[in-house]
Amino acid sequence: MSWDPVPDLGAATALGEILRRAGYNEDAIVERLGDDGPAADVEDVPVLDRRLAHDELGNLIRLLLLYVPVRHDDIPGVKELAALNFVAEVDGAVLPQGRIVPTEGVYLAFDGFSAGLADPPGWVASFTPTSFWLASLTVRPRGGRAVDVGTGNGAHALFAARHMDRVIATDINERALAFTAIGAALNGFTNVETRHGSLFEPVAGESFDLITCNAPYVVSPETKWQYRDGGERGDAFSERAVREATGHLNEGGYATLTASWLGRSEDEPDDHVHAWLDDSGCDAWVCPMRGADPLDHASAWTDHLTADAVGPALDTWASYFEELGAGWVTEGVLVLHKRAGTRHLVFAEPVDEDDLEDAGTQAKRVLANLALLAEGDYRSLRFRLVKDAWFREEVDFEGDVTDVTLMLDDGTQPELEIEPEEIDILTDAQGITLGSAGDELLRAVLELGFVKPF
Repeated sequence: MSWDPVPDLGAATALGEILRRAGYNEDAIVERLGDDGPAADVEDVPVLDRRLAHDELGNLIRLLLLYVPVRHDDIPGVKELAALNFVAEVDGAVLPQGRIVPTEGVYLAFDGFSAGLADPPGWVASFTPTSFWLASLTVRPRGGRAVDVGTGNGAHALFAARHMDRVIATDINERALAFTAIGAALNGFTNVETRHGSLFEPVAGESFDLITCNAPYVVSPETKWQYRDGGERGDAFSERAVREATGHLNEGGYATLTASWLGRSEDEPDDHVHAWLDDSGCDAWVCPMRGADPLDHASAWTDHLTADAVGPALDTWASYFEELGAGWVTEGVLVLHKRAGTRHLVFAEPVDEDDLEDAGTQAKRVLANLALLAEGDYRSLRFRLVKDAWFREEVDFEGDVTDVTLMLDDGTQPELEIEPEEIDILTDAQGITLGSAGDELLRAVLELGFVKPF
């Protein structure tokens, strides 16, 4: 590693104030660079750099988002950035070493753009697609204790710090913990603590009201990168994270974890997840985001290799999955709710990541509905459609309704095909009951979060 962040929390706190005064935020980036500006990658830099004015805010975006050098006299906060070792000063120029990017309302600090194979083992990534999955599906209780396991740049610890009393962030990578501590100070959070260690080892014997985990879950024969490779055989790393999470949850607590699991085939993809959750004391909403056969999975994680190295790598990965007896690999999110009860349910439903929005409220509703289904309590209750539910109707040439789909413009945006006559059942002002809807329809709308108790 050519550089290391220095967690000078006084400098980070001062820098956060400077950035806020300068208006360095997501809205400003979108205004100047367009909707995709905050997620700029290295190939976007030449064009985006030329779109920016050479003013104070433009130069902050240039330096901290685009990773482009600026003149010393054209940027505020140089002293604080230097104290954090985020810049190097050479002949009047300020050269970036790390990045600070406003994301989902907080400042995140992390390494520069990925250099592929040149990334060292301790490289800390930006806000990745899997981080977005996790943030979108996390239930947000108010108050209590939270832990973010495998915190990386600390995104989920910082999101939790806005609504939890105390947050602990763990990681085996000391650089990740330094970035997390800097991020907390940038945002003025004083309720975030970092602890070094693998998964839940740093919080042994403790329990929490919220657990988030975006640890390195990729099923891989390699152990090169801490942010990707868990280092255990098959999906054992994800299994350990899930099982340990259930043991650290307070009753009534929620956990959201990214994970990967193996299946014998595409037709039987989720057996491992169900086994992990047996006797866990949790209801679970399993959201597969991506699925692939072993070769396609291997291709996705080796596309950074040179042309002559790809073939041997694919052979290695394919042999690995053959030894595991796996015919399908799934990547996704598990949302858990721990509660007392005699029975618990696991419900799995694929989610289109392109449709995913903030689904924390939907997740809480789905888990509450699963508890009703598990205990049989739904049989005597009345339910109503949530406000974002609506019906998409298709009509024939004579104007008759032929097909109806129940839609939800929120969260995971699920769809459910229903019969035309069921519209009246689902919109009954007196409520939806087992007697009116029947067991199959009522269970379906409960599991997908279309309804809540009347």
